[in-house]
Amino acid sequence: MTLTHPGRRLAVLVGLVLALAVSASADAKHSDSQRLVVRGTDTVVEHPCPGGLCIELTGGSFRGTAGTGEYTGSMKLDLADAFANGEGGVCAPVAGHIVLGTGTPDRLDLAVWGDSCQDGAGDPAQASFTGLARFAVVHGTGAYAKARGHGIGTFLEDANDREQLTLIGRIS
Repeated sequence: MTLTHPGRRLAVLVGLVLALAVSASADAKHSDSQRLVVRGTDTVVEHPCPGGLCIELTGGSFRGTAGTGEYTGSMKLDLADAFANGEGGVCAPVAGHIVLGTGTPDRLDLAVWGDSCQDGAGDPAQASFTGLARFAVVHGTGAYAKARGHGIGTFLEDANDREQLTLIGRIS
């Protein structure tokens, strides 16, 4: 296509200007935010609950761009929507929340949702699990009172119910 017609050149020019404006707006939003990286360890305590398995994250300790501190969490593994992991085990949707900074005035309350999959086959009570999830900041207090943000996370639980947590995202 040639751009010899003045109307076509104008349309292309307007399109480029709009694309640059949208890109600049997105860059400005990112410059107002900061990276959030959190790594933590906790103990997973599971118990049956209606429609699935309730999971409590206890004794959590984190470090990262938000500093260091303790965290807690609770989630529900939706066993009604379980699906095969392809190795003779199961996966299921998981959703809940995590509170970073428990016991301090500077806290972040995160909504978490995703999937958790048994690593391999066998008795799920004796297995390790890998979870992949998204998170969103739903509330903050203290230094995080106006915080908003989102990101992704991994949850690696071993057969002894010790979990490694990693959250990576942005907050503003």
